[in-house]
Amino acid sequence: MRTLSADVGGTFTDLVLIDAEAGAVHLDKVPSTPGRADAVLSGIRRLSDQAGIAPGEIDIFVHGFTVGTNAFLTRNGAKVAMAVTEGMRDVLEIGDQMRPHLYRLSQSKPPPVVPRSRIIQVDERRDAFGNVVTELSQDEAKRVAAELATLEPEAVAVCLGFSFLDASHEVLLENEIARALPGVPIYLSSRVNPQIEEYPRANTTAIAAYVGPVVDRYVSTLDQALAGDGVAAPLRLMRSDGGVATPQSARDNPAAMLLSGPAGGVIAGAAMAQELGVPDLVTFDMGGTSADFSVIAASEPRMVTERHIDGQPLRLPTLDIETISAGGGSIAHVDLGGGLRVGPQSAGAEPGPACYGQGGTDATVTDAAVVLGILHPGEFLGGEIPLDAGLARDAVRKNVAEPLGLSLEAAALGIVRVASAGMIQAIRKLSVERGLDIRDFALLAFGGAGPIYAPFMARDLDMAEVLVPLNPGVYAAQGLLMSDIRHTTQTAFQRRFVKVEEAELTERLTTLRNELDQALGRDGIAAGDRRFRFLADMRCSGQFHELLVPLPEPGAQGWWQPEAVAATFHEHHEKAYGHTDSEAPVEFVNLRVEGFGRTTKAALPTAGTQVSETPEPASHRPVCLDVDEGYHDTPVYHRADLQPGHALAGPAVIIQRDTTTVVLGGQHATVTDGGVIRIGVGT
Repeated sequence: MRTLSADVGGTFTDLVLIDAEAGAVHLDKVPSTPGRADAVLSGIRRLSDQAGIAPGEIDIFVHGFTVGTNAFLTRNGAKVAMAVTEGMRDVLEIGDQMRPHLYRLSQSKPPPVVPRSRIIQVDERRDAFGNVVTELSQDEAKRVAAELATLEPEAVAVCLGFSFLDASHEVLLENEIARALPGVPIYLSSRVNPQIEEYPRANTTAIAAYVGPVVDRYVSTLDQALAGDGVAAPLRLMRSDGGVATPQSARDNPAAMLLSGPAGGVIAGAAMAQELGVPDLVTFDMGGTSADFSVIAASEPRMVTERHIDGQPLRLPTLDIETISAGGGSIAHVDLGGGLRVGPQSAGAEPGPACYGQGGTDATVTDAAVVLGILHPGEFLGGEIPLDAGLARDAVRKNVAEPLGLSLEAAALGIVRVASAGMIQAIRKLSVERGLDIRDFALLAFGGAGPIYAPFMARDLDMAEVLVPLNPGVYAAQGLLMSDIRHTTQTAFQRRFVKVEEAELTERLTTLRNELDQALGRDGIAAGDRRFRFLADMRCSGQFHELLVPLPEPGAQGWWQPEAVAATFHEHHEKAYGHTDSEAPVEFVNLRVEGFGRTTKAALPTAGTQVSETPEPASHRPVCLDVDEGYHDTPVYHRADLQPGHALAGPAVIIQRDTTTVVLGGQHATVTDGGVIRIGVGT
């Protein structure tokens, strides 16, 4: 079994090839080619040569990418036309009353992905119970389809009022649009997001249509290119919820792929939580342009059913990931008020940080690490990309040190601290604001830059420890190979518990389960490798916000115990908000089912045998980790020389091809059987 994964980031594309037959793992990082698959193909060729195999000998290929996200954020998506119920033409423009800046007198919201001029109104209507008020006639459906065709769309979104209760009007309109616009993808809100609240449902459907053709083109181009290179392995694509999908499933609902990129690291983190018996941890993936954070509690990744991306609601199940503009390429500058800022602007891959020597003159986080001696000019990416320390010093001096009247090392440490402060706030948002005590959590650091900054952040947050995996630079790509195929579905079901009939609830959940069972069957998953999870959005009657709560598996005699399910809801409410009223009546809002298809996974080789002696450093070099102490002759270790059982004390620097790990003074590090470095934050 040979399994390959590729995780495309803003700066680098990470690849992992696990050759179970040879008991070897091959890793590579290549510069990304935004919007194109060139980097993926180049990486596959390099890894195949490294492993001594032909690309056709790869058995499974799992891919995580940011094509859809980038298209949405940069507004380079498809030209979309939309059909809505008469009177709802302004739904995307009006949005809701949520304002980006609550107390600002003058502000603007991000523009919708479908402008008002490209929205056609439909003479039809249902009431809040799904009953027909105005029937959609065949002639009206033809008229709407013809008007949509004159707009020459690349995709069509359809969102009719209360279609989540009865989708027949949307389906009738879909049939006519398909005749008028053959080959143009059509996205129905009753399939994309069958849920109450008009604006989030309409916006989610519009986003699916906006990124759909972009995702489809990328996947189709990649499929053809892989075939041209002789790669016959089935392609699996990472979803935002931590599962993988077939290309057809990705085309059906491309909005589910918007957070494909960062999901792999969270799945790998959940596996590590179980492996090390560390049930509570925060995953921290820092690359060249952004940093991604997620919480794993009780060994389970946390999920959300709605999130905002660039100020707009996307209402689909996703891993609870917080992303900020903080990476190795984040640009440091002094603002008009004389304050040091880091990001959100990034030097990206081209021209990159000043030390890359490609014409960049801005000071970046990577340049600061070079100035401090954390990164050595000849060791970056195994020496493949030599760094220019002189250019790094010039950039930090000119852009930060001189404007602030600081020494060079104080300016560089200031860049590190400001970047860390922004990331610390993201961790607090995921933990403290969700009722979690961050002091009980470990910080799992990976990505090309995560292990450099995690010890600083964990110390400031008083976290339990820092965990650094064996191959942190490609850990998110490695996590892609740990995921199962996943499908989700939902239905609106607004009922107070006292009015729920067990037979109806069982029937609705069973229907959803059967839909997913058929989908997994189409994916080629054997019946014995399928499993299902049942959940519901619940709230106290009269509340606006819901909580996602697990349900017992339906079908068994007496499975529906409303008192027990209500008690579970109140437990979740207490944990999320710090209070609850156990006497308050509870109601359903939506029913959800998740279907999982177990996939074949290659086992990672072990890290080595246990040793007890103290490791010897490979070298020493001046490193500045504290402005008062200045540069200190610091031991440097090669990660490949560290074996299970090894222990070392900080300050120290540990280098490997895909990243650098820092151990601060007063911290101590040990190596586990699996090769994970555990850095104790306390003295």
